Amino acid sequence: QIEPLKQNFAQLNTYTQQLYTSIQQIEPLKQNFAQLNNFTQQLNASTQKQFELLRQQLGELDAETKKITTNCQQPITKLDAIHQRLEQVENFTKQLNTNTQQQIQPLRQYVTQLNAYTQGFNKNTEKQLEEFKYAIALLQTEMQNLAESLTQTEQRLSQEVAEKVKQPQVKITIPTPVKSQPQNTILHIQPSETAKTGTKQALPPVEIAPPTTQIQKSKSLSSLRGHTERVVSVAFHPNSVAPEKRILASGSHDKTIKIWRLDTQENRTLTVSGKVNSIAFSPDGKVLACGHDDKTVKLWDVDTEREICNFIGHKEKVYAVAFSPNGKIIASGSQDKTIKLWSLDEQKEIYTLTGHLDEILCVAFSPNNRLVASGGGERDQTIKIWHLTQDKFLTLKGKSGTLGRIYSICFSPDGTTLASGHQDKIIRFWDVETGREISNITGHNDEVYAVAFSPNGKKLASGSYDGNLKIWQIDTGEELNHITIGEGAIYCVAYSPDGKILATANGDKTVTLVNLESRTTQRYKDIEIEKGFD
Repeated sequence: QIEPLKQNFAQLNTYTQQLYTSIQQIEPLKQNFAQLNNFTQQLNASTQKQFELLRQQLGELDAETKKITTNCQQPITKLDAIHQRLEQVENFTKQLNTNTQQQIQPLRQYVTQLNAYTQGFNKNTEKQLEEFKYAIALLQTEMQNLAESLTQTEQRLSQEVAEKVKQPQVKITIPTPVKSQPQNTILHIQPSETAKTGTKQALPPVEIAPPTTQIQKSKSLSSLRGHTERVVSVAFHPNSVAPEKRILASGSHDKTIKIWRLDTQENRTLTVSGKVNSIAFSPDGKVLACGHDDKTVKLWDVDTEREICNFIGHKEKVYAVAFSPNGKIIASGSQDKTIKLWSLDEQKEIYTLTGHLDEILCVAFSPNNRLVASGGGERDQTIKIWHLTQDKFLTLKGKSGTLGRIYSICFSPDGTTLASGHQDKIIRFWDVETGREISNITGHNDEVYAVAFSPNGKKLASGSYDGNLKIWQIDTGEELNHITIGEGAIYCVAYSPDGKILATANGDKTVTLVNLESRTTQRYKDIEIEKGFD
């Protein structure tokens, strides 16, 4: 990683030498200035002579005029000579102006060339600085990985030395294996390394009993229809707790955002200029933020449906947006490999986070406002936790080494755990403080596009490209519910503030609502939806 940095320094030295060469080219310009000064002095002397000659001629003209006045009979042939002299003076003046312009023209050309070179040098310098920043971010990531590797090696060596000194007698008890059952999901627990190092384990290992997800009566499902392209993001209004006041927003690739009243299923439509990739309500529910394919982040007044402002700064598509818990900052992740932080009060960009090697697919704020988590694309395959108050970031590394694309991340309500959905069909749980993988869940048949903690933090909902919605018990890893939503993918899942409703954004252009309390099947229009938890 340092080698490209050396090359960049070599390029900077080359540009510096070119600058010195250009400075040397200014020397002829100085000589031209000196010549111009000499020419001006000569011009002044010549002009004085010409004026003196003109005065003499005027004196002669005055004398001749007096003679003509006194003696009108005398020939006035000398007037022709005076006219000729005046024409000569006029021609000399024109020639003098022409020579002056010719002398100044090379000087103007030199100044124009110098300005053009200065502008080009400034652009090259800015480009080199951007490359240096990017290289430094890569170097920081590798240094962090190296430090983590050295820490692990030191701990392992310390343990080996302690074992050799103490030679303890370890009795290993192998538990009776549990017979695998259909639909059973295994929670992979972090090895006992965390116990050795004394790190607090957020999810303790448990022995998974046979699945309790026996076939249940269908819970109430309903579909919200109105979008003409796939729905990729849903968000509940934070104050919509009462059933008659529940409000849900949905964003689609049809370039619209719909705000639904769930009791009547009526909606209001906001039309935007690009495909909608992500939406988020402010904590007070008054503002709705959305990220677009048109490289912008737009803010809308929920009540008046008026566009408040349009944040412009990303160079590529915006894939993810998130509000800070205090509602003062918005984070946005983009295809341009950056996360930008925007001030809602000042309505402008306040910071740019760089360090990922590929596009940013998801962002999330921690409950305490101090952290921002982000997930990268296939060429990056890392999750980073940014410490906003300390100007540093933590790169999360999985046990398998490769994470694939990170499609979705979310903090637990207490802020100690981070959940993530991955391209490799796995759901992972991370310790926010140490950045270590605590455990993981397998059960989906395809890429996991969405994860969401329940409001009480005890359950996790996940949606996949396979069209299945699953609900997990976090402390045991047990699969509680399994609902096949449809043939299309599930791109986003969201819990209502009271945890009684679960919404999914679907690839079949619909939004599905799951009533987690009702156990009856409802019919809407001419469509009957009967989905069991088999």
